Amino acid sequence: MKKYRILICATSLLSLVSCVDLNLSPLSEGSSNNWYSTQAEIEMSVNDFYRTDFFPIDDMLWGDDVTARNSTSSVQNGTLTAEDGTIATRWQNYYKGIARALRLINSMDHAREVGVPEKDITQYEGEAYFYMGYAYGMLAFHWGDAILDKTGMTLDEAYKATRSPKAEVLAYSYECLDKAAERLPEKYSGLQKATKGAAYAFKARIALYNGDYAVAEEAAKKCMDLGIYKLHGNYRDLFTASASEEWIFFFRGDVTLKKYYWAGADVQNCITRLSGGWGGQKAPSYELVCAYPCTDGKPIDESPLYNPKDLFENRDPRMAMTIVPFATAYNKKVLDGTYNPKDYMWLGYEYSPDPTRTTVLRASDETQVGNNDSKARAEHASYNGFVFRKFIDESFLENGKAGAPTTYPMMRYGDVLLMYAEAMIEQGKCTQEVLDATINKLRERAYAGTNMAYPRVILGTQQQMRTVLRTERFIELAWEGQRYADLIRWRIAGKVYNRPAYFLLRAWSGSNSWDGDENKVSAEYKRLIQNWKDGNYPLGGVPQIDEDGIADLKYMVDAGYIVVATERKFDEERDYLWPVPAADILVNSNLSQNPKW
Repeated sequence: MKKYRILICATSLLSLVSCVDLNLSPLSEGSSNNWYSTQAEIEMSVNDFYRTDFFPIDDMLWGDDVTARNSTSSVQNGTLTAEDGTIATRWQNYYKGIARALRLINSMDHAREVGVPEKDITQYEGEAYFYMGYAYGMLAFHWGDAILDKTGMTLDEAYKATRSPKAEVLAYSYECLDKAAERLPEKYSGLQKATKGAAYAFKARIALYNGDYAVAEEAAKKCMDLGIYKLHGNYRDLFTASASEEWIFFFRGDVTLKKYYWAGADVQNCITRLSGGWGGQKAPSYELVCAYPCTDGKPIDESPLYNPKDLFENRDPRMAMTIVPFATAYNKKVLDGTYNPKDYMWLGYEYSPDPTRTTVLRASDETQVGNNDSKARAEHASYNGFVFRKFIDESFLENGKAGAPTTYPMMRYGDVLLMYAEAMIEQGKCTQEVLDATINKLRERAYAGTNMAYPRVILGTQQQMRTVLRTERFIELAWEGQRYADLIRWRIAGKVYNRPAYFLLRAWSGSNSWDGDENKVSAEYKRLIQNWKDGNYPLGGVPQIDEDGIADLKYMVDAGYIVVATERKFDEERDYLWPVPAADILVNSNLSQNPKW
């Protein structure tokens, strides 16, 4: 059969009806002319939905919970444009997935004719509606008004399509997810696909993203009432487990297939230099470090338990499960001689960013080796002194550090509990019973096995509960790719991204390496060492935490504890919505652009 190719490489609008490089009848694979002729072909089409092209994961650098050693993202630094490749690809792939889902639904009558069982048809329809509900919800969140196709556009219609109001797009997203929930099973045997619970959970997320709190409440409660999901027993283990009843929708890394996700796909940027990595090129931000409350439940600027000379002391246990602990400054353990390096082992080595520590303990033979995770010996050791622990275990050292088979939970039950709590708080309907079933459950899990009682959240004013909720989301979901969306939907991205990102005192050359003689190093290096001795390293003093759980770190710069790494920029009149890709507007003049793009 003759092949027709329309080369529109930069244009995604046509993905409503085809691939970008349009081959109407490719000889090597099925087409709309002859596909869906067997159940196997239908299942292949359905299974093709389950990849991150169609369920994109936000860049880990978009949130303020991560600091990159040598870059910022375009969503933070004001350089995003309508020509941005990530924006264009997302728009394109959402519509590709929608087009495939519509073709699948429109082919079910034919599926019946070829003998596909009705129960299977119901499930296939559910999976197609699940994807459309998810994709339209994300289009509404990121772009507002969007092209709304409910039946499958022709090529001519795609060239003339206009954007429908956001309210209509959202309404159809909810409708699709409701249809998905009606058709999908509660669970599968040995498979990980869209379920009834996933449909409810994503409906809750999309509703929350778009400020529809009553819809979010109802959907989250339906997911909770299924009785299928529960919190993993241990917060730390959740992110290195091979299976969990907390996961609702996830991507699992596979060494054989060489397919990896999130931290598992970026091993060397995430682990220490001594263990073979690049020293926390993507590291926990100072804002995240400061967000963890003390064990009395109070923020660090209110709690008498906070000790700036030992940042991990008396802090929410999730801090040490998310960030590799170390003995900060000349703290009590160091001063009284009770410091034990074996208490601070990480991936085979004692971890210490102390700029006066030239050696650390190696676990395998209990010998001292050069401390390449400190500025004492390595210029490119972690630029803020912190490295991530969450998602990471010994599997990161296997497979030549090409990738780790960890799981990225795109939706988990802990998030559903937080969504339900937030929906109730924002509607003024929160009760102590709600808090005990949601936020307090997460805190209880965090403190499990610590021999400490968790700080129970007690009902207060709406603003107090909002502060607790936003802080809880920050720390519970740290480094899971949810933070950027939270900052956008809470309309606080301008506050966050119009402040700089911070590092330790600037990097220095190897000639400044510490050998115990302060006369041989620069004045700046001397100041850094003095900061450590004074207990101001890597942070110093007590920052103020605002009503959104975010620390103001400017005074630390003024005091000489840290420096500005990069400036960030966010236009509050523009950047809460993404631009429609410029190439699509070029092809279809009926498409309007978002304000100021």
